[in-house]
Amino acid sequence: MTKSVRQSKKSDRILSGNMTSTILIIALPILFYNVCNYLYGIYDMMIVQIADIGDAADVVVLDQIKNMIQTLGGAIATGGGILIAKKIGEKDLPGAKKSANTLFTMALIIASVTLLFIPFAVPFLKLLRTDKTTIDNALGYFDVQMLNLFIMTLNVCFIAIEKSKGNTLRIFIMNLGVIVIKISLTTLFAFGPFDGVTITWLAVATTIAQLFMMIMMIIFSILPSNPLRLTIKSLNLNKANLKAIIKLSLPIFIGRFLFHFGKVYLNSIATVKYGKKVVGALGISNTMAGLPTNMINSFEDGGSTIVSQNYGSGNGRRIKKFYVINMIMVSSIALVSLITLFILKSQVASFFAGNDEEYKEYIVTIFRWECLDVFFTGIAGASNAIFYGFGKTKITSSMSMVNLFGFRLPTLMLLMYVVKMNYEACGVAMFVSNTAAGIITFLLCLVFMLRIEKNNKYKGLFEKNNLTNLEEVTVS
Repeated sequence: MTKSVRQSKKSDRILSGNMTSTILIIALPILFYNVCNYLYGIYDMMIVQIADIGDAADVVVLDQIKNMIQTLGGAIATGGGILIAKKIGEKDLPGAKKSANTLFTMALIIASVTLLFIPFAVPFLKLLRTDKTTIDNALGYFDVQMLNLFIMTLNVCFIAIEKSKGNTLRIFIMNLGVIVIKISLTTLFAFGPFDGVTITWLAVATTIAQLFMMIMMIIFSILPSNPLRLTIKSLNLNKANLKAIIKLSLPIFIGRFLFHFGKVYLNSIATVKYGKKVVGALGISNTMAGLPTNMINSFEDGGSTIVSQNYGSGNGRRIKKFYVINMIMVSSIALVSLITLFILKSQVASFFAGNDEEYKEYIVTIFRWECLDVFFTGIAGASNAIFYGFGKTKITSSMSMVNLFGFRLPTLMLLMYVVKMNYEACGVAMFVSNTAAGIITFLLCLVFMLRIEKNNKYKGLFEKNNLTNLEEVTVS
């Protein structure tokens, strides 16, 4: 019996199951993973405030820098996941397995490079114009986060491979363990019988939790029953796969890196212009808006897998059906989130600011603007699921750069130096850039979907029903 004799239920569901339930089954485990990561980020900031073990602004600034560095590993994982999902849709299981091993080889190399930031941390942070007090107070936090980044780079690779198979339940289960370990250790470090606890200890807790996920994912990935099994012998830098992954990933990396670099740069400007407290408020505002953003990203990530597999199987009509249903679902979530967060903005700000009324005012003022762009972030995320699924990563990366350099930076400079607005300029600039970029992304995707049947490259997707007599492939 050959390897192409059976198809798993997961793949069959993606290619022919009820679309609404398929989206939910694929997206909800990812949603839980993203929301849990979001919640323990909130928990960290809360602990910093309550236990008085550091400055929340230092955490915000250094996490933005970490996120900037992390874009390379994340981009490679996204591009590799798209390629693997497409090969599964094409029923090319050997090709999918080879691509998975190429992806993991690239992740190992990139993860190793991130460790170089540890010995060169101080000059690197100075190069980014990081505030001297942040470097003095939180250098240990940054060093541990770089070690954590090594582990997370491998983890996002594992997650991309599992997601490409539609096996998001495993991601859900592993994250339960991560959350329990992270919250338990953070609480123990902050309130246990320890002296001299700093924010570095929070990074240690995160690293240990992520290490648990890495160990479990390695075990699952090397099991003989895994059709995309990772083995030392199979690790490769296959030229064709390498080229395909880089082609998909490079635009994503450039777009995300420049976007996060821009946020780091904006933080440095805001620190000089308005002080560290405003940067802290800006970070808390981003964190508060992170709940709907992470929910939206879950449907974006899960949706791209559905689109990629159906693109590989040649089922264009099912992709169009996905576009409509996913857009309705994501738009509804974004709209409800916008209304809810706007109503509760003062209460949520009090949770972070405690008795500091000035800090609370900063948070509420900035956050009310960020609330207003949630809907447009949502429709952009639903549109990006289509673009990622078709491998059109140049569009998504271009929109990231347009968001930052076309809208956010010019708007902020105008408000700061021409209008001479106070710290509220930070919130207004976010609103303008996210709203404008969201509308443009939505319109680009709408035009693409309306014209897709007439496009010579894609019209073959609509000429026959590719779901009949499917060869079966085991991808569970």
